[in-house]
Amino acid sequence: MLFRIFATLLVGLSATGCTTVRYNGGMKAVADVSYPEVGTVTTASVGDHLLKKGFIAEEGVLVVQKSTVGFAYQIPEGKYRQLGFDEQDDFYSAVGVTKSALHDPIQALSVGKQPSAQLCVVTTLGSRLCYDADYERQTQISERGNSFQQTLIYSGRIGNKINVGYREFSSSAARPAFNNDVEYDLSSSKTIGYKGALLEIMDATNSSVTYKVLSNFK
Repeated sequence: MLFRIFATLLVGLSATGCTTVRYNGGMKAVADVSYPEVGTVTTASVGDHLLKKGFIAEEGVLVVQKSTVGFAYQIPEGKYRQLGFDEQDDFYSAVGVTKSALHDPIQALSVGKQPSAQLCVVTTLGSRLCYDADYERQTQISERGNSFQQTLIYSGRIGNKINVGYREFSSSAARPAFNNDVEYDLSSSKTIGYKGALLEIMDATNSSVTYKVLSNFK
């Protein structure tokens, strides 16, 4: 009877030799942002971004679709940020993973490069236990990577004047010192500009604006 219980607990789990976790980062790419394209006619509501330009760093994440439960470790469903990689494995944060009382502390998660690789818990002693798991490798915007964005935001119309806010963001954080709110008189010109960006205002109300992008930020 005890043998049958122990065999059941081992289903979907395997142990492997010593593993060295690499912490060489999980940055995947830096994506350029330029929206809308020059020449595009767009309608935006109050609070919407009229224009965006910059670059965003992306990082790898492991998305565990279903909680993986073993007698030694439990890996909840959720996202796990990539820590690094080597030729055989990708390594991910193990924040949220729990262990039973008699097993070694957790250092990281690892997944082999091959598509059908098992999901492994790497311990602080370098050993690992691997499980059959439902997961997917993805990328997301990195809050740790270097990123920068400029944007114009529509703030509504009063009379013949429209209000537009300029905002800058660096590494997902606003840069208040570079923010500005500008008022434009449409009776003087239908073209508005800020830091090299030019928009032709085709129609504007207190709730929305239709415009054509003539140029983006320099």
